[in-house]
Amino acid sequence: MTNNGNAPLEISALTIASTPEGVFSLQSNDGGALPSPIVVAYADDLDASVEERNFNFRLKYDPSAAAGQQPTAVITIRSNAVLGGEKRPVVTINVTVDEARPRLQVVPAQVNFGNVAQDKSVQKSISLLNAGTDTLIIDSFVLQGHPAFSLAIGAQIWPVSVETSSAGITLENPIEVEPGTSISIASLFEPTGPEPAEGTLILYSNDPLQRSGTVVPLQGNVGGPCIAVNPKKVDFGGKLVGKPATVDVEITSCGDQALEINEVVLALDASPDFTLALETLPGVTASGAVGAIGPADPPVVLQPNQTGTFQVVYIPDEINPTDGNGQPIPDIGQISIKSNAFIAELNVDVRGFGVPVECPTAVIIVQEGEEVIPQTKLHVVGSQSYAATGNIESYRWEVQQPVGSQSVFLPSAAAPDPTFEANVAGTYVFRLTVTDSGGVDSCVPAEATVYVNPDEAIHIELLWDTPNDPDQTDEGPVAGADMDLHFAHPFATGGYDGDGDGKPDGWFDGQFDCFWFNHHPNWGSLDPAIDDDPGLDRDDTDGAGPENVNLNTPENGLTYKVGVHYWNDHGYGPSYATIRVYIFSNPVFELEDVELLNHDMWTVSTIDWPAGTVKLARVCAGTTTACASDAECGGGTCGLRIARGYTHPFFPNE
Repeated sequence: MTNNGNAPLEISALTIASTPEGVFSLQSNDGGALPSPIVVAYADDLDASVEERNFNFRLKYDPSAAAGQQPTAVITIRSNAVLGGEKRPVVTINVTVDEARPRLQVVPAQVNFGNVAQDKSVQKSISLLNAGTDTLIIDSFVLQGHPAFSLAIGAQIWPVSVETSSAGITLENPIEVEPGTSISIASLFEPTGPEPAEGTLILYSNDPLQRSGTVVPLQGNVGGPCIAVNPKKVDFGGKLVGKPATVDVEITSCGDQALEINEVVLALDASPDFTLALETLPGVTASGAVGAIGPADPPVVLQPNQTGTFQVVYIPDEINPTDGNGQPIPDIGQISIKSNAFIAELNVDVRGFGVPVECPTAVIIVQEGEEVIPQTKLHVVGSQSYAATGNIESYRWEVQQPVGSQSVFLPSAAAPDPTFEANVAGTYVFRLTVTDSGGVDSCVPAEATVYVNPDEAIHIELLWDTPNDPDQTDEGPVAGADMDLHFAHPFATGGYDGDGDGKPDGWFDGQFDCFWFNHHPNWGSLDPAIDDDPGLDRDDTDGAGPENVNLNTPENGLTYKVGVHYWNDHGYGPSYATIRVYIFSNPVFELEDVELLNHDMWTVSTIDWPAGTVKLARVCAGTTTACASDAECGGGTCGLRIARGYTHPFFPNE
């Protein structure tokens, strides 16, 4: 208390009344009893000491005396004080107690790793501050997003995984932070690719204001310098001995910051028949030919979207020998390009071989790139192939595709730039042979590899083989056997008991079975911006498949069901079905060549979420009794759950 008047302040009484009694008390500043009377000198009394111009006292709270009640109190001060010209002998102060609460503050609120190069790892500290009045307890977390992110607590590290992304991690030893203190954990970023990476860390604590978790966004390699090189490989093919040949190589700055190129050189073990002509790159000021750029040279700087070009020169000095298959053994080399991009060192392979008669060179460009998702229509370009003399007259495409894939080149394998549907996950190897106007084939075929990987949380593929169908790639009504993939929510009932187990099967449910009649049901949030509904993204009605179902955001705590229905064999007889299940791009389940007859309904498996566990459905032969082994079938066999002659009354398939 201070006296802001011009005369001594006399406190005749300073008391407290508390409920429950005794929970609050007043003390002098040293913890003893209050003096009486209390006199406080006015501020301008120069004869008084600092202590005499102020009076300090303590309010003591004893929670143990509250006895489970909400404590309150009133402090009463009686004095000779005057306020606004009127005497104010009594002043009261109400006292309440707020419940002790922890408060979690995360610093920084968002973790940005900036630009991190390939094969590098960066760690960022995250401070967890308790700004409340009670012990903060953090007992679990969820870590979602790009797989390059990890969380470190003490000596343990959790990378992004199916478990961290869905169910989350419950800490065996919860983190405890006392009021007014903080501890540190760490997030790590170790990218394997140049793509922008985003993630989310959700911390669950006893902070009553953040019961749904404290969200910490993570990001790395969002923006920055980027390098793109075209072509990615330099293939001269066969060239006449002693005759120079050149190929232009373009370097493009594909980021939002300047690309600095510090080195462009041929590897020491490269064939001496290869040289570089770098004098055409922007900023190269040396006079004459420039065959290499090194750390001692000024860097080549390309602004965003700018392109620089240099040449690779090949002069074969002899006819190259051939291997046991009669194929030429090429001269090889490698160009090393070092820069400040994510891929700090980019290597471009170079090859060619000397020939007595020059042959055309086949070139393949896949416009969609080397990695795509299923059902991508690839544009494979061969029209960049070139002949030494004359023109390219014909093209012959070949493809080595995953087992079960039946895709073909359209309009044909003889088109210069056909399309190709990569519908099945796996590796595709494309080869192209060209023939020039003189009837000379390319000495070796060009080759390009494309990797097809699903990017959804759940990806299911159905393929089938029908031996009696002479052409499983043709299209049109009744051109092949028709199988259908089904993916059912636990709410699916359908009202039809086609397998005779006394319970509705759920197949053909109008809302909760995703199949050809219900391609994109709404199972989760009604907000269309939230990607939590399944989709039958490909329905094949005329043979071989595939049919694909994808679900990006499954619901935790649910068990989904996978089924296959042989809708109509169209007279082609039995087919052999293959089912593959991918969880976060990883193949976790495959069953091949299951024989199905016309109208069969095969209940394949369940998928538990968030565990991502796929369990094969099995029953004792001739029954609907679930089993795990033959021993549970009383001498019978434990086999697949296939209901014969399955025709739903609302979906007649004849």
